[in-house]
Amino acid sequence: MLNILGRSGGWTSVRFFAKDVRFGVEARSLLLQGVNILANAVAATLGPKGRNVLIEQLLISPRITKDGLTVASNVQLKDRRLDMGAQLLRQATNNTNNDVGDGTTTATILARGMACQGMHVLRKGQVNVQLLREGILEASRAVCEALSEMSQSVDTIGQVEAVAKVALNGDERLAELIGDTILELGDKGVILLKESHGPNDEVKFEEGITLPSGYCSPFFALKSGKDNLELGNCLVLLTLAKLDQVEQILPALELARVKEQPLLIMANDFAGDLLKILVLNHLQGRVQVCAVKAPGFGEEQRQEMQDLSLAMGALLLEDASWLTNLREEDLGEVVSAVVSPKETHLLQPIKVNEEQLQSRIRHIRQLIDEAVTEEELHRLNTRLGRLQGQLATIFVGGSSDLEVGERKDRFNDALHAVRVAISDGVLPGGGTAYLRCIPALDRLPPAQVMEHQMGREIVRDALRLPCYTIARNAGVNPDEVLRRVLAGSGNYGFDAASGEFGDLVARGIVDPTKVLQAALADAAGIASLLATTEVLITKRPIKPKIPRNQITRDLAKLVGM
Repeated sequence: MLNILGRSGGWTSVRFFAKDVRFGVEARSLLLQGVNILANAVAATLGPKGRNVLIEQLLISPRITKDGLTVASNVQLKDRRLDMGAQLLRQATNNTNNDVGDGTTTATILARGMACQGMHVLRKGQVNVQLLREGILEASRAVCEALSEMSQSVDTIGQVEAVAKVALNGDERLAELIGDTILELGDKGVILLKESHGPNDEVKFEEGITLPSGYCSPFFALKSGKDNLELGNCLVLLTLAKLDQVEQILPALELARVKEQPLLIMANDFAGDLLKILVLNHLQGRVQVCAVKAPGFGEEQRQEMQDLSLAMGALLLEDASWLTNLREEDLGEVVSAVVSPKETHLLQPIKVNEEQLQSRIRHIRQLIDEAVTEEELHRLNTRLGRLQGQLATIFVGGSSDLEVGERKDRFNDALHAVRVAISDGVLPGGGTAYLRCIPALDRLPPAQVMEHQMGREIVRDALRLPCYTIARNAGVNPDEVLRRVLAGSGNYGFDAASGEFGDLVARGIVDPTKVLQAALADAAGIASLLATTEVLITKRPIKPKIPRNQITRDLAKLVGM
C-alpha cells in the first residue's frame, strides 16, 4: 500500500498487487501439472474407443463431445501457474486446428510427451536449453520429411470414406454420406454444416446461385398460384442503392419491355410506394418484374454483391446516379430465376467473364486459408459455393441437442480431414505412421553436440505415444501393442475398433499426411518452449469481495466467484 498526494491536497491510498515468481525446477513442475491435466482430458477422446467428455455450460444444457479442440478450449484451471501450462499446450491444438482443422488430440499428446521428456532432461543440469530446442525441432522436421515420403495418394471415393470414417470414430453411415457428397460436388466443392430439426441426417444440394433473401412482396407470386415465382430467360439488375423513386429504374424497365424479358431487381432496399408500382406492373402484365433485397449488411453486403455481379456477368451499380445511364450490357442474364419467400435461385448465368470469375474464386480461397474464426470461415465458404455454382449443406440430426452438437463436431473434423487427405495423401492410421518414422531419426548424421542427440531421443519417445494411447483407450495392453507394431513393417498396425492386427490401409484405417505433419510440428514447437522455461511469473490470486445479501451471494456462486 502506498500513500500519494491527491489533487485536492489530501492523501490517497493506491494498492499495488504483488506477482508470484517461481524459478527452475519448481516453475517447470507447476507448468507440467497444468499440461498433464489438459492432456489427460484430451487424450481420453483419442481413437475409435475413446471416451466422451461432458462440459458444463452456464445457464444451458451441458455439452458432450469427443472433439479434442473443444475439450482443450474448455479446460481452465483455478491456479494461474498451472493454467499457464494448460494455455501453452492449448496453443498447440489451436495451431494444428488452424492449419488443417484436425489432429488436435494427437498434437496435444505429442506435445505433452516431448515437454515431459524435455523437463526430465533439464533436471540433470549442464544442458544448453537452446541447443536442446534445436535438436527437438531438427528431429521433428526429419520425421515430417519421412511422412511425406511414405504418403499414399487418395484416388477413389472409397479412400475418401475411409479417412472420414476414422475421423468419425468408425461411423460408416456418416462416412458414406460425406463420400457421396464429395462424389457429387467434386474435391473442390463447398460443403456446409447445419443443425437439423429432426433425428435424421440429410444432404441438400443447391445448383446455380442461391441467396438467402426472397421477394419483397408476396404479390409478386400472386399470379403463379404458388409460393414460388419462376422467371425464364431473366434479366438481372444489381445495385447497392436504396430505390425510392420509379424514375430510378425506368431505364431498366424499358429495356426489359423492349426485349420482352422478365426483370429481377436486387437492391439495398425498396421504398413502399415503389414496391406497389412494381407489383402493379407485374400483375397487369406490362413488365414481368420482381424485387429482391440484397443479402447481408454493410461491407459484407458489398462483397456478396460483387461476387454476384461477376457470377452473373453484370455490372454492380454502386449508387442511384449510376441507374440513369444504364446500358443493356450492365444487366446480367440467367436461363431461369426461381424466387420464393425466403430464397432466390439464379440458374445457368448466360454471360459470364470466366477469367474474372476464376480470379475471384482464387481470392476467396486465399481468404479461407487466412480465416481465423469459424463464423468468418463459414461466410467465405458460402461465398465460394455460390461462385462455383454448386453448394451442399449437410443437416446433422440427432435425438437431442447434446447429440446433435457432438455429431456436428465429428462431421466438422471429418470434412477437414478429407480435404487435406485429398490434397496431400494419407498414411496408415492408429499411430503406426509415426512408429515407421523412428528409423528416419536413426539415419540422421551423428549429432555434433550432446543436446541435439537428446532432442532426437525426446522426439523418438514421443512418436510412440499416439499408438500407446489408442491401445490404452481400447482396453488392451499398450506395451504389447507397441511391441507387435514395431516388430512389423509398412502398413501393419493395430485396429483398435476390432482389436486385431493387420494391414491398416487395406482395412480403411488411415490418417491424412498433412494432419500428422502439422500435429508433430506444432507439438515440437510448443513442447520445446515449455521444456526450456526457467522463470514463471503470475499474478497473485485476489479473492473478490462479495456483498453479504443472499441474492448477490447466489449470483456470485452461479458465475464461480
